[in-house]
Amino acid sequence: MNLDRALLKRTWIAGCALALVSLSSLAAPPLEARTVRFAGTDFHVVTVDLDRASLRLLRQDDKGQELKTFAALEAWLARRGERLLAATNAGIFEPGEVPTGLFIQEGRELAPLNLRDGKGNFYWKPNGVFLLGPQGAAVLEASRFRPESGAKQATQSGPLLLAEGKVHPGFASSKGLATRSGVGVDARSPRRVYLVLSQEPVRLATFAALFQTQLGCTDALYMDGNISRLYPPALQGGVTDTGGAFSGFLAVVEKK
Repeated sequence: MNLDRALLKRTWIAGCALALVSLSSLAAPPLEARTVRFAGTDFHVVTVDLDRASLRLLRQDDKGQELKTFAALEAWLARRGERLLAATNAGIFEPGEVPTGLFIQEGRELAPLNLRDGKGNFYWKPNGVFLLGPQGAAVLEASRFRPESGAKQATQSGPLLLAEGKVHPGFASSKGLATRSGVGVDARSPRRVYLVLSQEPVRLATFAALFQTQLGCTDALYMDGNISRLYPPALQGGVTDTGGAFSGFLAVVEKK
């Protein structure tokens, strides 16, 4: 009897251990990469779970040197003992890789909010700010951003794709085609963020509709056009071209 009880106990313990292993293997990954077919175009979508990965806006290294390339970003993080899982360029910039608008890295404002009028997508009002705070991520109209909000990470770009569930009013008459990149926040949770890159040139209205109808976002922000990339190349369908120099990055880093 004693041997039988001992055998049963060992079997029960082994079964529990196996169940725990099985449950851990079913845990949601820090990010999910997939290709979504919508309106006749493929879109590369990276879904980031902020509870399982660290999403950061990065422009400079510890010495204040601009990172500029995906390779430099990955190498710098590796020297810090951190592993880069995914990245995309974060926002529109001027010659010399200077952000056109707001850029905040780890609580430091590296470029100020820009509410001026001008030409080009960045200045197409309403434009917006993507930010990361204690509760998660948010996209809001640039004029509503307040420096005293305490946002630790933020980048400004434009135009807004979606604002409180509504598509930018100017998109109905916009016929321009370009490769598009953008960021959106899941309407059900501020801790789920979507990084998206179109594989082919699309209209802004189509790009906004993808976030709205396929990804379930009520707020989303256009990042940039034909120069936009996802890194590593596997995230953009294996296309090896990861572009030239950028002003900053939205980087998904393995959570410690």
